[in-house]
Parts: sequence; C-alpha cells; structure tokens
Amino acid sequence: MLKEKAIPLYYQLETILRRRIKSGDFPLDALLPSEEALGQEYDVSRITVRQALASLERDGLIVRRRGKGTFVVEKAFSVETPKLTGSMEDLILMGIQTSTKILNTSIVNPPETIRNRLELEASEQVYRIEKVRSVEKDPFSYVINYLPSRIGEKIRMESLKVKPLLMVLEEDLGIRANGADQTIEATVADALVAPLLDIRVGDPLLKVERTVYDIKGKPVEYVSVLYRADKYFFNVKLKRKRSKDSVGWRAV
Repeated sequence: MLKEKAIPLYYQLETILRRRIKSGDFPLDALLPSEEALGQEYDVSRITVRQALASLERDGLIVRRRGKGTFVVEKAFSVETPKLTGSMEDLILMGIQTSTKILNTSIVNPPETIRNRLELEASEQVYRIEKVRSVEKDPFSYVINYLPSRIGEKIRMESLKVKPLLMVLEEDLGIRANGADQTIEATVADALVAPLLDIRVGDPLLKVERTVYDIKGKPVEYVSVLYRADKYFFNVKLKRKRSKDSVGWRAV
C-alpha cells in the first residue's frame, strides 16, 4: 500500500516499479503483472497504474504489447549510472573533473543545533554557503556549509569554484582539519533540491551531516550534503572486534 500523502500515488508506484526493474526483481523480457494485479497489490486505481506505466514506457524501461502484456526491455539495464565513492577531494585527486556553482552566500544567525555543533556563543553569527557540486558536468550534490563568521569572511568565493571548502581552509587559510563527526541517513528530494540536482521530486538521496574539527579540537565547519543516490555510495571496511564482554564490528 502506498502511504506518502505529499507525493502523487502514480509517482510512488512508478518509483517502486522502477527500482524493482533496476534491481532485477523484474528481469529483462519479464512480463509485468497486469494493471489489475498491480492495482490490487498496491491498493491503487487502474488509472494510477496506467499513469505509472506510461512514465516508465516514455523512459524506455518497458514496452506494452497489445494482447500480450507489458514487458521489461533492454534499455532498463543498458544505461546503468556509475556510482562514485570517497570525498570530493578524493575524486579530484583521481583526476575526475568537478565544478561548483555558488547559489548563495550570507551571514546569518544559525539554528540552535548548528550553533551548538560549532560551539558558538548566542550572539555569534555564521557564514552560510549554498552550492551545487557537479562531477563530469552532471549535478552530483547539494551542499550547505556553515562556518564561524571569523573564518567564512576570509574565504575567496573564486577558490570555492575550483576546489572543495576543506581544501580552501587548509591550503588558503592554513586551518588544518584533524577529525570529524559524521552522520549518514536516507532521504528524498523535495521541490527545492530536485531541479538543482536534475532529478524528480521524491527521488532518493543520501544525506550526510559532518562537523569538522581542527588540530586543537575546535569545530571549524559544519556541512550538510545531499548526494544523488544514483551517483554516489559509501563504502566502509569493517573489522571484527572481540573481547571478553562483547563482540562487534568497527570501522577501519
């Protein structure tokens, strides 16, 4: 059953079927369930099913054959988008072409959560930078950086167009990053972010929030990044840890 009220039912169904096709749940040349069967499975009308299938057909993922049914076609598996992993600095060092479009810069009073992460006094403001990063000319991530204003006001915007903020802090301002706290979660694109990343409202995103600390343990940056899930993934190596009291995994 489809439940997200803010997203049209046909779009929710289209997204589910698209993922099932891409994952191989519906393999090449597979016959999809009938409109009636899909309507019963997801508790939607046949009109909703037809809208979802029409979109998939326009994208070349399925073909409807009169008197035979709806089939998955070869294009569904021939245009698999390569995914990248690693930081933006890593991608640059690998020789992958990246670029940045600065959308907005401003000095603002930060929300309490960001004020706490940057360990600022109640009266202190932050420098906010909003931008879109592209890899090989395709939108890749939507980024919002927050810095103590004493740091942000020293940054040259031209530098941010050619290298990541962390590299600017280290190479231009002499601020050496030494550690970070990071969280990763799944989310979806809203009406603001979707056009910026050239995706559709409701498409999956990876949300990363990170607080960066210098060698003295002082926070110098808080960043929130939304990555296109079809272009990026995280890879973590784990090592089994055993002790007398517990057994578990730890990142290495």
